[in-house]
Amino acid sequence: MDRLRLISTFLQAAQAKNFSEAASKLKIAPQAVSSQIAQLEAWLDIRLFQRTTRQVWLTEEGRIFYEKCRQGVALIEEGEAALRERHNDAVGTVRLAVGHSLGASTIAPLLLEFGARHPAIHVELLVLNQLADMVQMKADIGVIGGGLPDSSLTARRIGVVGHYLCAAPGYLAAQGVPRKPEDLHAHRCIALRHPRNDAIRPWSFKIGNEMRTLELPHAITVSDVGTQRWLVLNGAGVGQITDYYAEPLVRQGQLARIEVGYVSRPVELFIYMPRRELVPRRCRLLNDFLFEELRSRLSQ
Repeated sequence: MDRLRLISTFLQAAQAKNFSEAASKLKIAPQAVSSQIAQLEAWLDIRLFQRTTRQVWLTEEGRIFYEKCRQGVALIEEGEAALRERHNDAVGTVRLAVGHSLGASTIAPLLLEFGARHPAIHVELLVLNQLADMVQMKADIGVIGGGLPDSSLTARRIGVVGHYLCAAPGYLAAQGVPRKPEDLHAHRCIALRHPRNDAIRPWSFKIGNEMRTLELPHAITVSDVGTQRWLVLNGAGVGQITDYYAEPLVRQGQLARIEVGYVSRPVELFIYMPRRELVPRRCRLLNDFLFEELRSRLSQ
C-alpha cells in the first residue's frame, strides 16, 4: 500500500470537499479517489468522510487527521525545497519595509553589500512612516522600532535604539552651547511629531536625582525623521537624533552632542517576517543578513 499516495489523495479530497473535483486535479477517475479513500479508511479503521449522493464532508476524526497530514506534507515540501536550494542560486524579489528613520541612512548602504553577495536577488525597498502600511503592503521582511504591528508576524529583537541631543557646530558657535536644560528655552528646538500617534517626542532630562520633562518652544516641528536630521545638520537648531545615525557624524565633527543631562527613551528594534511554514531562501538570506549587520552596528 502506497500510504503517501493515499494521504495525498485524502488531502486533495478534503480541500475540494468533492471527490470529482479532487479527481480532476489529480488527473485520475472519481472512482479511483473513492477507492483510495476507502483503502485509507480501512487501514486506519476510521471513517474520514461522511458521504451522501451529492456531497462529502470530513468527520471529526477526519478533521484531526487532515490537520496533522497537512502539517506533515508541508514539512516534507519544505525539506525538498531546502535540498533543492542547496544546489540553486537564490533568485527573485524580496519586499523590504523599513521606517524613514532607517531607510536612507542605515538600510540603503547595507543593501549595496547584500546586492554584491547575491546579485540575483532583487530587493524592493519600501520606506514608510506607518507600521500598518508594512503589513498591508505584504512586505516579506520589515525592520521596525517598537511593538509588532500584527500578531501574524514573527520577530527577532535586534537591539535598542536611543537618541542624542545634537546641533551643528556652526549653530552652537553662533548661538552658544547650552550648559543646563533650562538654557534650551533660548534656543531653536526642532521637534519631532511621531508619524503614528501624532505625539511630540518628549524632551526629558535628569536634573540632580529628579527626572523632568521640559515644555520647550519649538521653532520647527516635523513628522519626518529625514527632514528633522537635515534641519539639525544644516544649523536650523537643536534636535533629538537617533544614536546610530548621530554617532558617526559626531565623530566626524558634523554634529555636536549637547551634554545637559538629556535622557533618551529607549526604543526596541525588531526585524520581522510573516508567519509561514515555507520561507523562500532569498527572504531567509536577507533577513539573516540584516539581523546580523544591524545588531553589530547597534552593539557598537
